[in-house]
Amino acid sequence: MYILPGKEQGVLPISSLLILTIVLLYLGYRWALPRPIAGIPYDESASRTIFGNLPEIRAHKSPITQFWARPFKKPSIIISDFQESQDLLLRRTKEFDRSQRSVDFFSGIVSNHHIAMRSSDPRFKGNKELVKDLMTPAFLNEVSAPEIYAKAISLVELWTVKTQLTDGRPFDANQDIVDAAIDIINAASFGIDDDMSVLRHQLDSLASISDAELPVGADGAVEFTHPPDVPEIAAINEIGNHIGSQFKSMVPKLSHYYNLFTNPSILNAFKVKDKFIYNEIEKALARYRSGNDATRSAMDHILQREMSAAKKAGRQPVFHSERIHDELFGYIVAGHDTSSTALRWMIKWLADSQPSQQRLRAALRAAYAGAADEKRQPSVTELAKTPVPYLDAFLEECLRVTGPLPITQREATVDTVLLGHRIPRGTEVYMVTQGPGFLKPGIAIPDGARSETSRAKHTHGHWDPRDVADFRPERWLKAGDGDGDGGREVYDPQAGPMMSFSLGPRGCFGRRLAYLETRLVLALLVWNFEFRKLSDELSSHAVVDSITSAPQKCFVALTKLS
Repeated sequence: MYILPGKEQGVLPISSLLILTIVLLYLGYRWALPRPIAGIPYDESASRTIFGNLPEIRAHKSPITQFWARPFKKPSIIISDFQESQDLLLRRTKEFDRSQRSVDFFSGIVSNHHIAMRSSDPRFKGNKELVKDLMTPAFLNEVSAPEIYAKAISLVELWTVKTQLTDGRPFDANQDIVDAAIDIINAASFGIDDDMSVLRHQLDSLASISDAELPVGADGAVEFTHPPDVPEIAAINEIGNHIGSQFKSMVPKLSHYYNLFTNPSILNAFKVKDKFIYNEIEKALARYRSGNDATRSAMDHILQREMSAAKKAGRQPVFHSERIHDELFGYIVAGHDTSSTALRWMIKWLADSQPSQQRLRAALRAAYAGAADEKRQPSVTELAKTPVPYLDAFLEECLRVTGPLPITQREATVDTVLLGHRIPRGTEVYMVTQGPGFLKPGIAIPDGARSETSRAKHTHGHWDPRDVADFRPERWLKAGDGDGDGGREVYDPQAGPMMSFSLGPRGCFGRRLAYLETRLVLALLVWNFEFRKLSDELSSHAVVDSITSAPQKCFVALTKLS
């Protein structure tokens, strides 16, 4: 057979190219396979698939495990030990910082808020300086507490009306708590009056409704129609939901911009948000120019800090900087979501644990005896300043067993060591807040495996493994030492492992505000209502994960107390 000249030469290059392609694909596949960190337990199957998988921590029975969170990435570490987590967050801040992934969750949305910055970011110090006094006891008690109290009273009024309309039958309280939290954080942020209060709009919408008009669902719960939100509140809620969706994305920053430019509703929400903040700042500046420079809100404080900084630097103040706008909006989103989640879980525990509810109410009546005798609400001053150990214990136990943030995340900024294992720079470290040591018996660790600071500085107690999974507020109480407490029970915040709002300089900035809010709202609700036991269906503890881990269902069946 005659072969055309050059024909046979063309066969070899094609075959070689095919073989080379196969080899390169195989090498690429091998390169993409997860490479475990030596000596740290992991699921064997995770090393044979590009996508990896989460380990069964309990099966390993190890305080340190590794997994592959995303394709083509190095392994991440899970620490299941409070003592080592506490040490990392409090004392090893030069080795571990906010992770790049957690920065990416927020950097597209509030890129000039300190939550979207690492500690090494040159902007970080200036941003923290701008907001540092917002969590001082003086600011919280004098400025934030009255705003929280006023909105909590509005929630009491709303539920009083709903209790009358439902005749004690259950209703869905989920949106009411979300509305209360958004009212509270808007008031604390901007000093906003009732014309933008979601709770007040709900009360107005119920004024003309009778119980005969209310439908009842298959689960036996009375169904209320929620009035439309004003545009500004709707925008805040939509952006909050958008942020929650970023937590489920492998590329959150890219996902944010994709949604922003392909979803007109989200784009419009950001425009409404920007205009809202601009207008509130302008209102405050007009108030200052009229001679009224009283601090009514976080915004007032931030603007006054900018005035002081500008005067010191010999420049004109910049009130509409991206930094100020983002710090204000981040204050709203973070404060609203965390507090509303915590309150919803607390309300569920009131109904689930009737003895705890009864003891809490008795403790409140005793602490605020004057209010009880006079048949009035405890004042904001009484609530904020009178210690009620069982109130703190109940609140803390709710956060322990159903905290809003189930994990805390950091990233190694240098090559370092954790529990005797070498951890490469850039490794993400996840610390669980509801695992071994928190809600399960702890895992034994030899002291020699711990860091020197961990061995020397650990201060907290340990939970009894026999009841560590139980809801028991009493675990937070101890006998007083007689020095100013008369030997009565006192609240012990260091009774055992607790990390619901993280720890250290990069822990939850709004932690103190969240505690103040939940304390005031919880006390007023228990003072005014009995939370009756619900059916298993309505009291489910199923979780929906977004920015926080919130309950899927939050129903209440109330009896108004006189």
